[in-house]
Amino acid sequence: MKKAAASSLLLILSSLSYPVVVRAASVTFTSLTGLGRLHGVNQNNQLVGNFLIGDGIRGFIYENRTATRINVPNAEQTAVYGIENNGRVVGSYIDSKGEHGLLYFRSQVTTIDYPGAKSTVARGINNPQRIVGYFRDVNDVQHGFFFDREFTPIDFPGALTTYPIAINNPGDIVGYYVGTDGHTHGFRYDKQGTWTTIDVPSSFGATDTFVYGINSSGTMVGSFKDEVGTHGFIDLDGVFTSFDAPETPPALALWLKV
Repeated sequence: MKKAAASSLLLILSSLSYPVVVRAASVTFTSLTGLGRLHGVNQNNQLVGNFLIGDGIRGFIYENRTATRINVPNAEQTAVYGIENNGRVVGSYIDSKGEHGLLYFRSQVTTIDYPGAKSTVARGINNPQRIVGYFRDVNDVQHGFFFDREFTPIDFPGALTTYPIAINNPGDIVGYYVGTDGHTHGFRYDKQGTWTTIDVPSSFGATDTFVYGINSSGTMVGSFKDEVGTHGFIDLDGVFTSFDAPETPPALALWLKV
């Protein structure tokens, strides 16, 4: 299996010219100002993300060269993270009562609150409209959740906190958790209910691993930390490849939660 995965990865990499030079397309949001960050894209090239303006975070959806703010009435801040192929968007908003998950579709916002939670954040959605995210309970402990008409808590066994981030169309969930060792580890929770820790190998010098996405074939992407800084990675059936954007110093690990 790993030989097949390695061969597939070799085919992907062999299609590139060496030395590898990545040309990233840039998008200018002429209707938005401030500092922005993209979080999701679907097959129709609809993009979602957040931008920081003044003292608040605002979510947006970008399509057909137009950026549209996702506004929730009376919300102080809004953040969006995931989008499925039909245009449904998930995220969260903050109002005077706290932080709530949200589902946005065709200008309509539906609140997603885990029952009894102090806060809820929706992070990922798939085409069957199943949603994953995390919530904070009355004791300020962070848990993951899965939503399919009703809520189901999901916690990595023995973890201090669990953060589900994405779900693919078959139903596999990925994210990361904080273990009792004080380090962050990636995880995969498959549709059969099996938990798997995803750690970039120590041969890479990795100390912490974060998984952010998984496609329907099971290929995962994320980031890891080493003594130098933060790097991207791809996990193709257990074969890891590190990715650093050209001319980007890995020691520059300034991350904005927007």
